[in-house]
Amino acid sequence: MDLLLTAANAALLVAHDLRRDSECILILLGPPDPTRTIRLLGNQLQFYGPDIRGNAGLIRKALRHGSRLERETSPGVFASRRGLSEVLEASTEPIVQLREGGKDIRSVELPHDVSFVLSDSVDLSEDEEAIVAGRRVAVCSVGPRSLHASDAIAIVHNELDRRYPG
Repeated sequence: MDLLLTAANAALLVAHDLRRDSECILILLGPPDPTRTIRLLGNQLQFYGPDIRGNAGLIRKALRHGSRLERETSPGVFASRRGLSEVLEASTEPIVQLREGGKDIRSVELPHDVSFVLSDSVDLSEDEEAIVAGRRVAVCSVGPRSLHASDAIAIVHNELDRRYPG
């Protein structure tokens, strides 16, 4: 859970505020009760901050929701049992996959509104890779070394902030 919360914080937090233009979707595939999807909307979150323990409470509350249909469990926090395929089908933005061996993100043209797909310490399965491959417009890497998901997210935000200030 700590890895997911750290990644969510990287996706949604800036100094003294939230990234109001960002959305973070966590797809939990592991035991004890997969598949769970938590969607966090920066422009609607009210009780989200840098304290991982407080954010863990929001996620735990969302995980109690057991329906395939998405439901708001706290302001800006939505839960469902949608899988990767359903999440990507609902996305209207171009999708860029982040992974080792991809093209350097600094050399790739990225639109202002873009979604990124990345995994945690466990790579995507062959089936998941195929699902993402059907929707992605590029495969990018954030550098020559393997990084934690949260660090990769911070680098992506920095890159987008530099390209699209304000």
